[in-house]
Amino acid sequence: MAAMANAATNPRFDATDRLVLEYSEVLTKTNRVSNELFERLAARFSREEIVELCFTVGLSNLVNRVHATFNTDLDETTKASVPDAAFCPIGR
Repeated sequence: MAAMANAATNPRFDATDRLVLEYSEVLTKTNRVSNELFERLAARFSREEIVELCFTVGLSNLVNRVHATFNTDLDETTKASVPDAAFCPIGR
């Protein structure tokens, strides 16, 4: 998760990863996907894959908003499998 703070220059991410991260951030923060961004998605993914990506990002946003509202704790299994990261650095 920490690598996402500088995804544009981090060698861990390839061009497809960066496009997905850009789309996810735009959809999460503004909910306004430009024609230009959609065209780049369409050049890389099928329409079905874009629909799946949209639903994945949307579902993640839904779940995150529920957890943020109720300030839920992680279960022990999740705590054991996730490194000690206080937040996801996108947009910080």
